[in-house]
Amino acid sequence: MSNHFIEQQAYLVSEEIRKSSLYNVVRVDVSGDGGLKSQQQHNQWNGKDLITKVILEDKEGRLYSVKPDHNGVMFAKGEITYKEYSKLQKKEELRGYGYFFASTGFLIIMMFALLKFLT
Repeated sequence: MSNHFIEQQAYLVSEEIRKSSLYNVVRVDVSGDGGLKSQQQHNQWNGKDLITKVILEDKEGRLYSVKPDHNGVMFAKGEITYKEYSKLQKKEELRGYGYFFASTGFLIIMMFALLKFLT
């Protein structure tokens, strides 16, 4: 079992995008030890870098940047439009921020309650 679970998952999803996409995969952007890099050939992945974006091109030459996640796969397969993809990404990002701030707030409240209880 690999220690790089997140990197492996991103790679597997980007492979799914490549195989099932209605679009042409132009390149993948990766984040690793050396910062952000672009790879023209998808098979250059070294197993350590995190694939952050897959750049797709339609028949008219328009480029689309998608993340290697479920929404990116749905867009690549043509199940949703890029506008719908963008809305879904923003919605999930806001949900993530909400969970983060709610969790942080809960921990702060619990710390103060514990402090009150112990003093």
